[in-house]
Amino acid sequence: MQSNFKIELQNIFYTLLKHFLLFLLFIETFRTIFVVYYWDKLQVASNPYYETILAYYNALSLDIASASILIVIPWLILTINSLVKSKYLKALLFVYTLGVLLISTFIYIIELGIYNEWEEKPTFKIFNYLKHPDEAIASNPILLTILLTVIMLIVFGVFYKLTKSLYSSYKLTTPRNYFATFLIFLLAPLIFLGARGGYKEIPISQASVYFSKHKVFNDLAISTVYNFGHSITENQVVIDGINHYAIDLEEEKKEKILQELMATTQGAPRESFLSTERPNVVLIFWESLAGDFINTTHYQEVIPNFMKLSKNGILFTNAYSSATLSHEGLPSVLSGWPAIEGTYMTNLPSKFYKLPFLTQSLKESGYTSMFLFGGQLRYGNLTSYMYGNGFDIIEENSNINLPSEQEGVLGYHDGYMMQYLVQKTSQLKEPFFSSMFTLSSHSPYDQPMKDVIEWGDSDKGYLNSVYYTDKSLGEFFESAKKEPWYKNTLFIIVADHSHHTPFGWQRHDPRWHHIPMMFYGDVIKQEYRGYQYEKIASQRDIAATLLSQMNLDHSKFIWSRDLFADEYKPSAYILVDNGFGFITPEGNLSYDLRQNRVLLENGKADGLRIKGNVYMEKLLQTYLDY
Repeated sequence: MQSNFKIELQNIFYTLLKHFLLFLLFIETFRTIFVVYYWDKLQVASNPYYETILAYYNALSLDIASASILIVIPWLILTINSLVKSKYLKALLFVYTLGVLLISTFIYIIELGIYNEWEEKPTFKIFNYLKHPDEAIASNPILLTILLTVIMLIVFGVFYKLTKSLYSSYKLTTPRNYFATFLIFLLAPLIFLGARGGYKEIPISQASVYFSKHKVFNDLAISTVYNFGHSITENQVVIDGINHYAIDLEEEKKEKILQELMATTQGAPRESFLSTERPNVVLIFWESLAGDFINTTHYQEVIPNFMKLSKNGILFTNAYSSATLSHEGLPSVLSGWPAIEGTYMTNLPSKFYKLPFLTQSLKESGYTSMFLFGGQLRYGNLTSYMYGNGFDIIEENSNINLPSEQEGVLGYHDGYMMQYLVQKTSQLKEPFFSSMFTLSSHSPYDQPMKDVIEWGDSDKGYLNSVYYTDKSLGEFFESAKKEPWYKNTLFIIVADHSHHTPFGWQRHDPRWHHIPMMFYGDVIKQEYRGYQYEKIASQRDIAATLLSQMNLDHSKFIWSRDLFADEYKPSAYILVDNGFGFITPEGNLSYDLRQNRVLLENGKADGLRIKGNVYMEKLLQTYLDY
């Protein structure tokens, strides 16, 4: 009995392990081919050998996840086959393994072919290009096509032999043993952990492997197969390449609508609230801060420090976030990019690298830059996006060495991180762009102080976490005022997105998207201190507004508007399921374009249905074209 158990367990376990190692070896083989093939591009680093080694090291976690995902089917087939002992299931195992290797080889070869021109990894977009294979072949030199074909045949040939050897080593003649089958079945949690990148709260993503300031090394570290599969799962709505928001309207009318809703003109006449053109900039993203907190006295008691600061700053009382998630809100601020239904820009490096970045615009004018976050940035692939921004310094939980008692469930508490922000900012060369993303007001709201707010029912935890972050903000400014850089610094405080709050707003309601937004600092002219900007605005307008005040070019930010330009026409776009919301001084409309139904309508909303449709068509087409 014991002998049968051991023989069967080894037969199944070693076959599964060999599959895992085969897929892992396959991934590393093509990474090495990429290194050799594009060694000239890797010379962008001062020490390409060292950065290449780091790429292999940082890639390991995502490679393991990729191989773990790929062995799910072999695990299932082997588990079933251990019970029924069918040669057909054994053949299916061979076909699956060979099929995965063949398709993956094809994807890797495409990467080698397109990277020189596109400098991006293959995504779902290749389906659109493969509709015209003759054009794809014609666009490549014949020698390059021959070389890639040779590489494909050699690599696939080698792995065909390895697969055949693996296939032949799996024996159907071993005695069936139910206990051995049961133990193999128990491997499922281990495979699951490998596929999600471990037991941490946030699953693994491409962001987990980012480590370099040079895009090519981050691309080298990303598993091509994982990236390709991820691009498909994250883009189901747009994978066919068709703009489902296309509207039958004359182009002239569309352009007129877009001129009103998109970027303001570079150099247009405007108000100027800065007393200097080159202030330092400190940007604080406040997790889940709702506009309700600035609306009524009762809610203002939760953020007393923010409200006190607003009396000497510029408070935007009617500002909105375009969406509901952090990895939609941060690109809205840093790239002026509105959130789009059905997909997330941060999940596709091939697309978000096409965006403009506020960080880059400031760096071109001599600014050093930094981004801090006390938690893990890999949620929503934010690590990748932040590296895309080109920050000189990026630090998250794993890079920050604060005492463990200062850490909560999601990462370091805001109070400690804001003091760390002061310390790190003081080390930057001026002028600087220093930024931080808070986390304490994110569920599970485990802020490190006793509750102060005693109302809010089920949202009481949220309210107290906001109170804690506000307290931390007050302490931050007390510390910052002692630093020599303080007097020449513009502080921007903005929510990444809002929250339903005890009011229980629905997500298609503009009140859900209402957020506080404020400019503050001694660099603001006296006449603008305490000013309340009551026009409708969006967080995506920060980029163009800031750059315009600094007399810097903001023309790349085609979705961001200068809020102080004379030509600015107040409005805000918000994302709702299957459609859009538009907020104007006259009224607002939330509309489901897929089902052609009004979700919410207030005031005079005439024409907003067409305006919103035109806006969504342009936004989606821009995304598809990237």
